[in-house]
Amino acid sequence: MSQEDLPGEGPVQALISQLRAPLPAEGANQVVDSALALCRQLYGSARSRDALPLAQAALARSREASDPNRILRAAAACGMLSADMADIVAAVGYHVQALRVGMREENRGEMSRSWNNIGNALGITGNYSMAARCFQRSLALVAPMSGPVYSRFAASGNLADCFFQLGNTSEGIAQAERALHEMTPAFREHDPYAAVLLHRNLVRLNVAAGRLDLAERHVAEVVAIGAASASPRVRIAVDITRASFELASGRSDVALTRLDQVLARAREVPSTLRDTLACVIRAEESAGNTARALMRLEELSDHIYNLAIERAREHVELAGVREEAGLAMGQRNEIDRARLVSKLEPRSAPESFKALQRLAVGAVMRMDETGWHGRRVGALSKALALALGTPPLQAVEIGMAAELHDIGMLSIPEGILASKRSLNAAETAIVQRHADAGAEMLRDDDHPMVFMAQEIARYHHAHWDGQGYPARVAGRFIPLGARICAVADAYDAMVCGIGSEPARTMAEALEELQRGAGTQFDPEHVSCFDALVRSESEDLGMDLQAGSGMEDFQELVLTLKEDRGFV
Repeated sequence: MSQEDLPGEGPVQALISQLRAPLPAEGANQVVDSALALCRQLYGSARSRDALPLAQAALARSREASDPNRILRAAAACGMLSADMADIVAAVGYHVQALRVGMREENRGEMSRSWNNIGNALGITGNYSMAARCFQRSLALVAPMSGPVYSRFAASGNLADCFFQLGNTSEGIAQAERALHEMTPAFREHDPYAAVLLHRNLVRLNVAAGRLDLAERHVAEVVAIGAASASPRVRIAVDITRASFELASGRSDVALTRLDQVLARAREVPSTLRDTLACVIRAEESAGNTARALMRLEELSDHIYNLAIERAREHVELAGVREEAGLAMGQRNEIDRARLVSKLEPRSAPESFKALQRLAVGAVMRMDETGWHGRRVGALSKALALALGTPPLQAVEIGMAAELHDIGMLSIPEGILASKRSLNAAETAIVQRHADAGAEMLRDDDHPMVFMAQEIARYHHAHWDGQGYPARVAGRFIPLGARICAVADAYDAMVCGIGSEPARTMAEALEELQRGAGTQFDPEHVSCFDALVRSESEDLGMDLQAGSGMEDFQELVLTLKEDRGFV
């Protein structure tokens, strides 16, 4: 079923209503089964956010009926969907619920499946040692069982990936070959994503072992499986696999072009972002783009590892697999970071930057007669980055990159931008295209600062809850610079009256930011920005409630632009 064939939000809500309505047992079971089948389809099409409430309703209904089999399936669905949205704590919690049911039923197969799912959730955080222990428990539970067993196939393939990530190539190949032997046509048809990941692991492991001929055979298998699937996550895995082989074959430029495209898609499918970023890091370093590789490593660490691993350890059921896995992963990140930093040379703004700044000023003059919207947003972004504890040099670069965030407005007709009325749906869609247009304008410069500006341009209208544009890119999967710029951009627009709304006082604009915290904006960034503005304004003797606060705001911005000895 393609993305276009899947039901919209209305039918999903209707199915949720059925699950909550009084129904005879047989009818309720049919609705639960239909709901879980739809959840699988939505998951495959990267619509986990739509599917999770449906899976939760199915789980609640199954609990009411005390139906162990459906509780297992519904809890597993909730766990997979939560993990896909990067809520690792919730994901592990749901899988632990399924594990407990399996233990009560003395069902070794379901217990094995639950441990495999827990390992998958923890693997998203980048903690491969902890995940490996989960997969090993999964395999131990089905060791006495004869014949092909799905959880043995899945856990062996996942364990192969852990060994690859941990540098144990020989053991990784052994586990991958075991999974390949276990995979039946039915398993491959039931879960093409798992089949792609298995062959991807064999590509990586054979490349690491220097066996490019064997790796190439598995690339062909991956492409064949991907050609028969409409799933976004399958297609992303196929492209990552191809890029990995292209890197190994010395075709870095081809790999980088492919990965640049796939990274934008991966942000909409959070569970694929870790692997995509890891491949991008290798590609950038292989091409000699050390600074860009370091930026991606920082993103990998921030969004994937630090996001969830500490909280995941809170689950008592995982006590036996904790040990020092988190420490090992942290040390590995630091080693990679130190290696990349050692290759860097001090850098300045690219020669093209002043020209880009002039273009950005011209882009916003039709909606801001001063033309300084970008400069103000840059100053506010730098100040917020520093207040958040970002290293000073990185904060300065974020500020400079944020100045170009609206350069894509050059592609919008003047009549739309100059309008002071509310825009209709068609006009709104045209304006929203400025994010992609800006990213395209900035894509041909390899300088890391322009590279950062490209990301900010593309994602500064992505919302924390995934409802902005581009759609479904949410939370910490929005690049840091874009999250910072989003707060600064909105605040400047409100205080300066950019758009169809009249100018607000500085206090009113702060209140509006607070209302958007947790939905439109990163709540931590809003809280930090609020404290920053209030503290600086108090030092300058400003009245945030003043109706004519524009002059005060300009003074505040100039103050924040000053070099305070950080760099």
